[in-house]
Amino acid sequence: MMDLFTPLVPPDRLHPNFKRLLSDTDWDVREVLAEWADGFIDRDHKFVREFQTTFNSSWWELYLYAVFKSLGVAIDFSCDAPDFVARDLPMVVEAVISSHAENSTPEWMKSIDDLTGGSDIEKRYTETLARLYNSLDAKRRLFDRRYSGLPHVQGKSFVIALHNFGTPDSFQLGDVAMQRLLYDIEKRETFLKNDTIALPLGIFNRPEFACVSAIMYSSVATYGKVRALGRSTEHFVFQATRIRNNLELIPIAATKGDYVESLRDGLRVFHNPNANAPLPFELFEPLDIREFRMIDGEMFTTCHPDGDLCMRQVMRLSPQD
Repeated sequence: MMDLFTPLVPPDRLHPNFKRLLSDTDWDVREVLAEWADGFIDRDHKFVREFQTTFNSSWWELYLYAVFKSLGVAIDFSCDAPDFVARDLPMVVEAVISSHAENSTPEWMKSIDDLTGGSDIEKRYTETLARLYNSLDAKRRLFDRRYSGLPHVQGKSFVIALHNFGTPDSFQLGDVAMQRLLYDIEKRETFLKNDTIALPLGIFNRPEFACVSAIMYSSVATYGKVRALGRSTEHFVFQATRIRNNLELIPIAATKGDYVESLRDGLRVFHNPNANAPLPFELFEPLDIREFRMIDGEMFTTCHPDGDLCMRQVMRLSPQD
């Protein structure tokens, strides 16, 4: 098993999120991550170093691997790319994250103002759209340039798995921006990046994206996810929102002992109706994975009976002297 937590580089090169993991109070976080990593093979012998120094992309890969294990999807690590090649299913998955824009606040430096001061929700969605589009288009181009020629990829569904770390409040924004980017239900056609550059909406309707079978997406596979799954009995308060039938918001406030969240809660799968190699619907059917399907121009979504997780934040309560 990989040793994720023994530092390989000097302290000043460790990522702030990794340093947080080393705290004595975060033993349960390390425990969950070790479970996620069990069976994961470091093919290029640099995964642990990248986990410690750049963090978020490696964290996302560990989460995805844990999801695949939970679904019984075996991964063939003999293939060097894409990131996940299903051994017994016609599917390959490339992982990517959306990161903060240059000269903007990274998610690990978020402040109370970052989380409470954004009253212009449309502006926040637009900023998110730009980060998501850049990440997806880069991976689409990588498929055209390299992956499409690999024998173990040809004829299989190509899935891009994206986590949104693009803004300090990304975990609060749900999947509205992704719905707009992929399907453009509101028929806006484009949006303006930085108020100047027009970028497309409804990219699943564009021929260059026909190579992408589906998008796996989350904005809540974060530290809070591991807090929810960990065994710590410290005093944590969870504030979350679930959504039922893409309409009814269900607010939740609970202490750790009363809060329930699964590994896959908050995970979305957006199917491309125009894909060259469509992703079979039955591959991701558990109730805690929310699927989006466009059929004859109409959107259909699955729905967890308790509502699908769309945001969650965690606060630790400190005892008073």
